[in-house]
Amino acid sequence: MMRRGWPVLTASMAWLVTTPMCFAQEVSQLRGEAFLAGKTAVDPPPDEPKNSHAYLTVSGPAALRMYRAMPAKEEHNLCEQGKRLKRAGGLTCSVTRDGRNATCDFSVDLGKGELAAGRPC
Repeated sequence: MMRRGWPVLTASMAWLVTTPMCFAQEVSQLRGEAFLAGKTAVDPPPDEPKNSHAYLTVSGPAALRMYRAMPAKEEHNLCEQGKRLKRAGGLTCSVTRDGRNATCDFSVDLGKGELAAGRPC
């Protein structure tokens, strides 16, 4: 009985190996930076923990894909002259004037595992 299943198994494995990855999502290169700080990254109150949030900046092709995929309304970036931005909750992505480079900023509350606002201006 096992011998009859081998041709089917072999053909299935050959198909999986030789078929293009048409069912997978396209992966983009991820670059970025991270730092730890409190909920208030700039001038925090003295009693606030200083390592409660991981602040992350994603750049490169992954950030550009994120920016383009965001359904948010585009607005002027008041922090970085000549850039446009989109916001969704704690996520902010900005793109250069030529539309070729982007960065996305957010933080993660390490105690709750929730998305929060990213780096300040």
